[in-house]
Amino acid sequence: MIKVNAVSKSFGEKENYNLVLDNVSLEIKKGEFVSLMGESGSGKSTLLYLIGGLDKPTSGNVYINDKDINTLKEKEIASLRRSGIGFVFQFYNLVQNLSVEENIMLPVVMDGKKEKDYKDRLEKILKIIGLEDKRKALPNQLSGGQQQRVSIARAIILSPQIILADEPIGNLDSKSGQEVMELFKTINKEENITILQVTHSEESAKYGDRIVRLKDGKIV
Repeated sequence: MIKVNAVSKSFGEKENYNLVLDNVSLEIKKGEFVSLMGESGSGKSTLLYLIGGLDKPTSGNVYINDKDINTLKEKEIASLRRSGIGFVFQFYNLVQNLSVEENIMLPVVMDGKKEKDYKDRLEKILKIIGLEDKRKALPNQLSGGQQQRVSIARAIILSPQIILADEPIGNLDSKSGQEVMELFKTINKEENITILQVTHSEESAKYGDRIVRLKDGKIV
């Protein structure tokens, strides 16, 4: 599903030159749950952003379903980011004046689809994240863990094939973090969504099928 082939990424020039990823290759199969670990500055978030098409490698290729995403037109890459890949970040990025269900349905609206066609999907997802009774609540009426569950629901409403999560429990206490990781595991199994998460936590990394470790821009 995901193939990273000899990817390098650098920033700056001359004395400001910084090689963040150094000839990285990685394959992730459909339905896998992979945890990407490494110290700060090891390049793990950069790798995640390259896979998600949020940035381009300096050299090498990133393939999703055998398509080199860096050869796609801007419109095609935008479409992939909207419906093919779900993103979950450390900060929930919820729209504060929208309710839980409105936040979840945002990708449907932005993709120009009809909300009524996603009514059953919304009900199913609200049940999975355990927030059926909070559907009309605003983000500031929710705990951090609940807000992150809403952002995960928003990431899967369009049934993406892949979820990319960058430190998804970085802002949460241990109990909320555990609940979020259990939710990822459920989504991975029930929806057969491929998950790649970046994490500092050995505990949350263990929820993955395997752990990939980065050090100084290389897979070790």
